[in-house]
Amino acid sequence: MTESGSAAVVSHPLSARENIVRAAAESLLENGYAGTSVRSIASRAGVAIGNLQYYFPTKSELLIEAWRNLTERSVQELRTSLNNMTDPIWLIESGIASIWESLRRLGDIQLAAFDLLVQAPKQESLQAFLPELFERYRDVVEEQLDRLERDGRVRLKIEREVIVPLILNTVLGFGLYYVVTRDEESCLRALTAWRELAGSVVEPT
Repeated sequence: MTESGSAAVVSHPLSARENIVRAAAESLLENGYAGTSVRSIASRAGVAIGNLQYYFPTKSELLIEAWRNLTERSVQELRTSLNNMTDPIWLIESGIASIWESLRRLGDIQLAAFDLLVQAPKQESLQAFLPELFERYRDVVEEQLDRLERDGRVRLKIEREVIVPLILNTVLGFGLYYVVTRDEESCLRALTAWRELAGSVVEPT
């Protein structure tokens, strides 16, 4: 305990495995899949290649874990942003715009994720990870729809089987467009249509 009576905050150093994963994630952000090598990751993490391969025998295994790390950061950003919205009507009308703000701030993480999508058809191990990648984002959309239904002030006019992929693909599509073009003005113009489209998705009860 400190003199003021509060518990001191203890900072725990990263484990060797965590340090390697973080180094791999940083390399993906800076250099992409093609520019990331096991040797460069080991150098960044300050470990021997043999030690790195003890935890991750293949490059694919390591980069999948690095993408998990990046995806978790992105998902947490989205969840925090949407959980701050308390009005369900506003959530439907402006939720996509809020998600967009999160994606814009995390554009480089999204670009690393899209890099995975490009590489996946070439490698079976990466293909197996794709469902997990999309599931994490889908979970956030489902959480927000659960909130809407619990609130009881609006009713969904479209089945979840339709609206979930609609929202997910809209979000990911905007994210991809932005990280490639950095054309924020076009994205914001397109998002102004969401308020009008919201009436076809939900209605007040």
